[in-house]
Amino acid sequence: MGVRVKIRVKLNREEVETAALVNTGFETEQPEILLPVKLAERLGLYPPARNSTLEEYDVVGGITLVIKSSRLIDVQVLVEDRNTSFVKATPIISSEEGEVLISDKLASALKLSIEDPGGGLWRFNDEPLSIKRPSVLPEYWK
Repeated sequence: MGVRVKIRVKLNREEVETAALVNTGFETEQPEILLPVKLAERLGLYPPARNSTLEEYDVVGGITLVIKSSRLIDVQVLVEDRNTSFVKATPIISSEEGEVLISDKLASALKLSIEDPGGGLWRFNDEPLSIKRPSVLPEYWK
């Protein structure tokens, strides 16, 4: 099943609420968020800014090309009883992926703790161990 959370992504006055898959296999040096092209367009990140770079990322199926944006966006987790503070993240734009992916470093910055990956259960790491939050349904941007 995987763990998916509802997030708000924001760049200047543009903002979008969507589901995002918490992917601990998406290992990064800093908080990164993979955005499908359609979502990047909605935020004004695509076509990419001048200083963005084309990079190779190693994924399950091999190597894929992505655009690493030169701009940072704000990311916030949304739940019924609380929202996280916004965290700055580097957008990685993909024409191949249809789902938003949260990197390991962004998950840590958002204080996400995966409790049962197969059951889709999670909590914030500052909450009691007894709290188990359910995943949201996936949302695809293809």
